[in-house]
Amino acid sequence: MVRKFKRPNIGRNQCKILEILEKYEELTAKDIAEILWARDTKYQTPVYRSVHRSLVALCGRGMVKKVGGRLKWRKSRKRLPKETLEDSSGAERFGKSK
Repeated sequence: MVRKFKRPNIGRNQCKILEILEKYEELTAKDIAEILWARDTKYQTPVYRSVHRSLVALCGRGMVKKVGGRLKWRKSRKRLPKETLEDSSGAERFGKSK
């Protein structure tokens, strides 16, 4: 079963794209457009451009990344930086010193 994405400030198509990329590991923008609209999609059409625009926006947020010669897209796995993990003890939030 595919998990539903409920994230603020993300459009309906972007949520659907994230669901598709969770099911399939890597896809091109054309493949994603064909899955979304269930019809043959050509390049330089409004449908393709809409999907590509959504993918670029998601890439800017760090939710997807380009792979395979920048033609395919993959859902990214976010990792916290080391500084965040070290400072996440909560001591500063509760007024306690380390």
